[in-house]
Amino acid sequence: MKKFKLAFDACLACFGACEVCAANCIEMNDKNHLNCILLCRDCAEICILCVKFCSRNSGFSTALMKLCAKICTACAVECEKFAHHAHCRECAESCRKCAAACSFKW
Repeated sequence: MKKFKLAFDACLACFGACEVCAANCIEMNDKNHLNCILLCRDCAEICILCVKFCSRNSGFSTALMKLCAKICTACAVECEKFAHHAHCRECAESCRKCAAACSFKW
């Protein structure tokens, strides 16, 4: 678990930011935010799965984190389109940090 600490923490933060962003975008009831909602939900799910895998020091953690980095990057790109909303801007920042942490070469 020690070697995954940075990714673990980044994934937890990203999970929370994505959940908040998706919930706020749903409340806005604007179809222009549909892809943002879908990516936030995917990102939240992969992040929490990474937390679980890292917690048990799974041999698949590194492979899962590579996928997580890709999804986080896609989510960040989408959320950045709506950076005028604080929740989207904060989500994009968290996704970028998580993607960087999960891309670390073990």
